[in-house]
Parts: sequence; structure tokens; C-alpha cells
Amino acid sequence: MSYHWRMQIDAVLFAAGRGERLRPLTDRVPKPAVPIMDVPLGAWGLSALLRASGRVLVNVSHLATEAVGALAPYAPEGALEILVEPDEPFGTAGTLRAVARRLSDEVAVWNGDLLAGVDVGALRDFHRASGRPATVAARRVDRGADLVVEGDHGVAFIDRRLDPDASGVQFLGVAILSPGARSLIPPEDAQGLGGSVIAPLAEAGELSVMMHDGYAIDVGTPARYLQASLDVLEGRAPVAPAGFPGEVVEVSGGRAYVGPGVSAAYSSIGPGAILLSGATVAEGCRVERSVVWSGDTVTTDLRDAVWCGRVI
Repeated sequence: MSYHWRMQIDAVLFAAGRGERLRPLTDRVPKPAVPIMDVPLGAWGLSALLRASGRVLVNVSHLATEAVGALAPYAPEGALEILVEPDEPFGTAGTLRAVARRLSDEVAVWNGDLLAGVDVGALRDFHRASGRPATVAARRVDRGADLVVEGDHGVAFIDRRLDPDASGVQFLGVAILSPGARSLIPPEDAQGLGGSVIAPLAEAGELSVMMHDGYAIDVGTPARYLQASLDVLEGRAPVAPAGFPGEVVEVSGGRAYVGPGVSAAYSSIGPGAILLSGATVAEGCRVERSVVWSGDTVTTDLRDAVWCGRVI
């Protein structure tokens, strides 16, 4: 475990997960560094937190050095602090427990695999107006719900593992937590916020819920990674922090992204092609609605897929 007792922390980006569902992508890079048009996934959440907070703590674990290197360019000097977790993970709630003495009265948290347009400042204002100990950003879903909501607050928690098809409201992974909510975190063992904080507060009617009608996707699987990449390319998702290293180009039938150092004939680049930095498309192959990873050479036609050493 490594962190420094410095300034107060008012925001936390959870970025220590192993990313098992994103494998084999996360065998090569940590989840917060997974590239979406050559911008690390975690940069969206980090930038959203920094727009409303002066200081953000990022917890890392798997391939920690790579995670820090990917995110550091997206934070002003002195605004980013790193917590390197031990081999046994803390969990999201356990991370807050580890730095409890340094957290501000209203700490904002964001799951590192979320790409969304949630306004953290608006969420904080909503939280203050509610007077409740915690406020979450959520959206209505036909299946995969976490919460039953009445008005602006939760009244019941739904365990997706037991009832994956339930309709209702889904927690997006962004929240504001006051000390009363954080006091529910157990004193030991790895703990997640869902079971230790959000569930009991919802059951007690003490969880405030702000509905988010804009873009949001949990980039937790290769299929969702592809969808998020295409959404960013087509402008459906929030714009990338600080822009893209490469170019968005117009091709027959749509647009494509060509990263720095890409080698590909123009005829090989179809609509929706996302060629990350240093990628190569072999002669005679064509890429459409697909991502080719940095430094890789794709040797076959590719459509609606991710190439990371092989088709995924």
C-alpha cells in the first residue's frame, strides 16, 4: 500500500479493478488505460471529477505503473494523487476506508470503467439539496436494475446477481457520499459500495437518486468496448478530454479514426474503422466498424470486432 498524507481529498476515481470481463484486453493494459481512440478510458471519469473537484485520488493495482502513466497527462500538476493497493484488493468501499481521515465532507466517486456525461457538480448540488447521506447518478432500464425508486430517492435495492432481468433504475457508478454514508463501511475486509453503503441506504429510504438521461456505458466487456469506441467516433458519447492524438477522417460511408504512426492503404479504411497508434492493416485487408489495437497488424478483413493480436 502506498499513499501520502497530504491535502484533503474530495473525489476518488476507482481504477484498481483487474478487468476480468475485458480480458484479453486487460492482459495487455490495465482497465483505466484501455484506449478509446488513443485516449485512456479512465481519462473521461478523471476529467469529469476534476471539473468539480480540486483534488482526485486514483486507486490502482493491476499494472499500476501503466495505469498511472496513462492517466497522469490528464490532470493538472498537484491535482492527482495515487493510491497503490496491496495484492489483496480493498474494494471500492474499502478504498474509502483506507483514506477515511482525508476525505472531505462530500466526496465524489466515479467507477473507472464508466464512460458517461454525468455532471459531477450538478450531482453535488442535488446531493446538498436532498439532505440525505448519499446521492447516486442513475438511469431507467428495462433490465439490469439496481434500485427501486420513488420520487427522488431509493426505496429498495435489487441484487442483479439474483434478478438480472429486473426493470427499474440502474446505478451508474457515480455518487456523492457524506460521512453518514461512509460510516456504514465495515471496518475490515474487501468491501464494495453496492452492498455496504448503497443497499442499506436504499432500503432505509435514505439514498438520493439523480436521474441521468444522457450518454452512459459501462465499458466492462470487449463488446461494450467496441460500442463505446464507435460512439466516441460518431459523436454520440462525450468528447474526449484534450482531444485525440490522431485524426478523424472521412471515408466512403462514414468516418474513421487513424492514430499516429498507422500504416494502412486508404482503401483498407472503411466506415467505423478505428486504427490505434502504430497499427498496421495488411495489404488487401479492410477494416470496418472495428478497433485495431496499438502496434498490432491485422491480417484479415475485420468487421464489428476488436483485433488485439487476434479477433476478439
